[in-house]
Amino acid sequence: MQRYLSPIKWLGSFALLFLLIGLIFPSLTGGITDQRVRDGVLVNAVPFVTFFIMVLLLYILVIVLVAKRFNGRLPNRAHQPVETLAIAGILFGVIFLFQPFFFVSYRYGFVLLLASTLVFILWSHIAPKSAKADRLLPPITATQHIVALVIAGIVVFLLSSSAIVANQPQEPYGVRQRLWNTYDEARKAEIADTTFAQFNNVDRWFLIVLNLFPAALMYFAVRELVGAFLPQTTPQPRAAHLTG
Repeated sequence: MQRYLSPIKWLGSFALLFLLIGLIFPSLTGGITDQRVRDGVLVNAVPFVTFFIMVLLLYILVIVLVAKRFNGRLPNRAHQPVETLAIAGILFGVIFLFQPFFFVSYRYGFVLLLASTLVFILWSHIAPKSAKADRLLPPITATQHIVALVIAGIVVFLLSSSAIVANQPQEPYGVRQRLWNTYDEARKAEIADTTFAQFNNVDRWFLIVLNLFPAALMYFAVRELVGAFLPQTTPQPRAAHLTG
């Protein structure tokens, strides 16, 4: 327990300190008489910088705690797929940001890129067991795959449904409200039909594909967790071949 308390004490204390500075600093600027100084970029940037440092310190704290907890404890077969998934998320995030065809990818490409990068940084600080240790593990059973696939399917359904509902097109469908009010009903109906067609044919499927990433992460986690509750069978050593 002591190995967890030390980073929590130091990193947590500094994070709390920067949080307090960010909260208190705006009230301190009220004493500045020069309006130009009070409205200056540097003065207004202090709260943002302190909050950013606080978040960064908390993220570092999470990395330290996770590394201390799981270093040398995760099998390579559980560690490698998550690392590969994070790399794939980074690559797809970059592609989504720079492709010129669909606007919806710009909205979520950065989120995917950021989340995948944070996961990769965190996961790369965890040292798995050696590949040889995987040979001593019982093989992954069909039950593990089935349960993990069911859970992953539920995650895809829930996340995709929520994302689709939250991103349903609404008036004025990307048109400025003042301009939208000048359109007649036929023009409004035409824009609505075009927008919903774009949403149903492109955006909906993109949101489903996007949510495959957290579902895959859930699949790998559940697959290993289910194995911990199944009866363990020790792999039989290979019989030595005798040569006469």
